[in-house]
Amino acid sequence: MSTTISQLENLYSQQTLSTFFDISGLHSDSGESISSSLESICQKAENGITINRDEALYLNELDYNNLLRLLLSASEIRNKGKGKTLSFSKNVFVPVTRLCRDKCGYCTFKIEPGEGELLIPPDEVLEIARKGAQLGCTELLFVTGDKPELKYKVYREALNELGFNTTAQYLIDLSEKGLKENIFPHTNLGLANTEELEQFRQTNPSMGLMLENISDRLLYNGQAHHGCPDKVPKLRMKTMELAGELNIPWTSGILVGIGETCEERIDSLFALKRLNDEYGHIQEIIIQNFSPKVGIRMENQPSPEFIEMIKIVAISRLIFGEQMNIQVPPNLNLETYPYFTLAGINDLGGVSPLTIDYVNPEAPWPQLDKMQQMCEENGFELKERLPVYPEFINDKYINKELLHVVSNFVDDTGFVAQQEETDGRN
Repeated sequence: MSTTISQLENLYSQQTLSTFFDISGLHSDSGESISSSLESICQKAENGITINRDEALYLNELDYNNLLRLLLSASEIRNKGKGKTLSFSKNVFVPVTRLCRDKCGYCTFKIEPGEGELLIPPDEVLEIARKGAQLGCTELLFVTGDKPELKYKVYREALNELGFNTTAQYLIDLSEKGLKENIFPHTNLGLANTEELEQFRQTNPSMGLMLENISDRLLYNGQAHHGCPDKVPKLRMKTMELAGELNIPWTSGILVGIGETCEERIDSLFALKRLNDEYGHIQEIIIQNFSPKVGIRMENQPSPEFIEMIKIVAISRLIFGEQMNIQVPPNLNLETYPYFTLAGINDLGGVSPLTIDYVNPEAPWPQLDKMQQMCEENGFELKERLPVYPEFINDKYINKELLHVVSNFVDDTGFVAQQEETDGRN
């Protein structure tokens, strides 16, 4: 058995590795040596030096034997910055409106008028927030279609009846009311301007917008983002730049398997890396796999293979280094998500005791006891976090009044305090 396998065995249980080899097609007895180029790249990353684009592309082409060295490097880098902690958040998922002006080829979230509610009314949203808080949820996850008011007159009229002109205005109001229910809004609005982001910052300790991909090619006819004015990469980057100027803790990431090339995946990660290097506000990178569904334009497009996913996750860790929080959605990888710990993830995303994932309704949340068991078997500690990560809970990233509320929910490590520690919340 090679030194690399032995080192991995010291980090993970034999059972985990055996199953990993089975599902990936790797063979632990090949006896082949690690390439000198790979060793040099891994050592560079382990010493805290960011790998470059050419090196990332080289890693993407590794054969099975050499992949183990990459995984070892990703694991060690993660351990340096995050230790053996895997975090998650407990949320309620609120699809405020499923109308959308975009036509993404992979989406089942979007509906047209007449196919469902135009929007969820305020009293229903607040009831969901209350129930979530009662069940111990700390994240009120708001998700919407992109700017449906620009396309649908009937939706504009529904907003107007509530006293709002835009979806952003409605979400800002819901965030203010939701926060009073002892649960923290985390809004995925889509494109936003400075004025909107400043208002969200008063009640949202963190926000999010997936880059998905940096390539304009995916906007072309026949591609995943054709007919999607809100998926123009430079516009999504601009929203995140504005958030950076305002020091809003931000979640972003890429969508894997929507017709992009390997080069476009890597370029997307480096675009987010440059953004974070400039502003420092990216709290989390999500590497999300495309999941085909009946009825979508891309229903015959295959999901990315496990080996593709584990490579790009490990490469992400080497690009972003030891301090970034990296997640693979466990409900989209229900059978395989434990093996992404081999590739350097440190977060298991949001789970909900109350609501489904309305973007991927076919994919149930993992059970917390199963997550706990996986962590224990592989030497990890499972910790609950707020929608905002511990390292961003300070007065640079959260305004003073909101920071006081946030601080009442966490212990001195920034993770959610145990119940006996929070009995005096107000």
